[in-house]
This record gives sequence, C-alpha cells and structure tokens, in this order.
Amino acid sequence: MTDHVAKVKAYIAKHDLEKELSNAVNEAIKQDAEDPYRVIIDYLKDFAQEEEDEDEIIEEHEMPVMKPRGKREQVIAEKFEPPKDWKPPVIEKSAEDETFLKDTMLNNKLMKNLTPSDREQLMKAFKPVEFAQGDAIIKQGDKSANMDFYVLASGVCDISVEGKGTVMKATKGIAFGELALLHNAPRAATVTAEEKVTAFALDMISFKMILMGKSQQDSSDYMGFLNSMPMLGKLDEGSKQTIAGALKEMEYPEDKNIIFEGDQGDKFFIIREGEVKCTKNGKEVSERLKRGDFFGELALLSSDKRAATVTSTKPTTVLYLGRAEFIRMLGPLSAEIAAVGQAKRASVS
Repeated sequence: MTDHVAKVKAYIAKHDLEKELSNAVNEAIKQDAEDPYRVIIDYLKDFAQEEEDEDEIIEEHEMPVMKPRGKREQVIAEKFEPPKDWKPPVIEKSAEDETFLKDTMLNNKLMKNLTPSDREQLMKAFKPVEFAQGDAIIKQGDKSANMDFYVLASGVCDISVEGKGTVMKATKGIAFGELALLHNAPRAATVTAEEKVTAFALDMISFKMILMGKSQQDSSDYMGFLNSMPMLGKLDEGSKQTIAGALKEMEYPEDKNIIFEGDQGDKFFIIREGEVKCTKNGKEVSERLKRGDFFGELALLSSDKRAATVTSTKPTTVLYLGRAEFIRMLGPLSAEIAAVGQAKRASVS
C-alpha cells in the first residue's frame, strides 16, 4: 500500500496535477460559472496538446475571456443565417503572404486541425488591411453584424479588457477576434494598434462558412466517394457515415511520393483531387489514378510490403484511413476491395 501511495504522489507531482486542477477550479470560481465542469474541462483540455504548442497555450491563457452572465442578462448577437448564394472570396496575394498565412494556420489551435483544403480556402479568403497607430481594431462590447477575424502580419497591438487593463501584446502571427464569431457574442476585449499595423482580415460570413460550415460539405463529398465505390455496396448508410467520419485528409505537391515501393503499408488512400502515377522499379505499371480512385489496400490486406511507388503528377489531395481503421471498417470487404484494386491497377498497391 505504501508503494502504491508513493507512486500516486509521484505521478501527481510529475504532471503537476494538483496545481492545475486547483487552477481549473479557481477559474470556474473566478468566472462564477453556471457550468463549472465545462470551464474545468476547457481549462484542462489545453494541457493535452503537444510540447511544441506550449508557447501558443500560454498566449491563449493570456487572451481575455468575458465573464459569463446569467441567462437573463446574457447578450448575444442574432443567430447567423448562412447566405444561400455565398461563394468563398478569392483575394490575390503575393507568394510571400500566402506562405505566411499557411505557416500561421499550421501553428494556430483554431485552424491547424482543419483539412488542407479548408486552410487553402481560408488563405485565399483573407484580405490585407492596415491600421494607423492608435486605431481601435476591435472594441470590447461591439456586437455589430459585420465583425472580422484577424491575423497580425506586422506591428504590435495592445489587447485590453475594461477593468483589467492590458492583458496581452499581440505580435506577428497572432490571431484574434474569433471568440465573438464562434459564440455569436459581443467582442470580449479591445485591440488597439500601438504602431502602424498590417494584418489579414477574414469577414464573419467567410469565417463561419469555412470554419464552421465546410465540414458538412466535406462529409457530403466523402459520402459521395464512398457511394461511388462498387465494393462498398454491401455496407449500409450508417457504416459508410462511420467511415466518412474517420477519413483524414492530406495534400501533396506535384511530383511527391505518397507511398514507396518496399515500405510497410499503414494507410489506405482515396484520391479527392489531382492525379497519381504508379511505378514499379521506375516504370509505370498502370493507368493514372484520379478523383475517386484508391490505392494502398493490398499491403494492408496481406501485410506485404508496398508493391509500387505512387507519386503525384499534379497537386493532389487524398483521403486516408490508417491500418487499424481500415481493417476494422473494411476488413469484411477485403475480397471485393482486392478484386476492384487489381482490376484497376493490375498488381499495384
């Protein structure tokens, strides 16, 4: 028993659990939260991030959060109604600006978990804006119908909350303004340019349509892929939806190897956009694969090594399942999948 107690104490000390649990409870008390468990969960969720996110986590803890009000006092903006004729804006940018936005999104907690196609659409929709020293970019309490989300490109901004003063200094790469858009709530803080500032702004409609609505479009697209695959005909709608929910997305530039001949297979791929070629010993061994085609199944079904190298011939986006997901969800259809794959690409995997 003594050894067990010692191990428990050591574990708690190693992960600083006592301190962070106490901080989480104090945060709920400080907010006078009606749902303290939600505040505690949200607080502790940040500590599940990878080590490289530590600085980002610190920055987000410093970002102001408005004290929740009672249900009768709560003030929120009108419910968002997506326009039926909306099309994602495309704003021309330099290659340098495109690279900056892509890198920023990959390091932002809100945007890094989006699919590559989502981030590409966001990058194109951002518009460059400038502010002079002293300009209020965001005003606390504002609940207008036209609010933007910002990524700071140059300069320094002061982020302040009434009654607390400055809570953070925003510098290049910091994003702000998302809370009000995510929760249909008034602005939680004031953001003021301390010097000339350049930034990229995303309008509220594009923010909501891309960040909050595009997942439905992706789900529909994924289901379209699955419904077009003859070997999945035995599956019911629920099983296909489960597969669609498990699919992940990855993009490759032109002339990039996706799988290598002789490697161990750990993924099954479906092409969403683009084209790939299959080569064995440097020679193409099948027709080019395009949208809706799949590859990589034989190495998973047989546990053999990859029989060919698959390379993108143009910028290509693929959907994929890991080995465990593939076996669990598609294992019963192994014969059908193998037959279709062999007919399409001979012996290529």
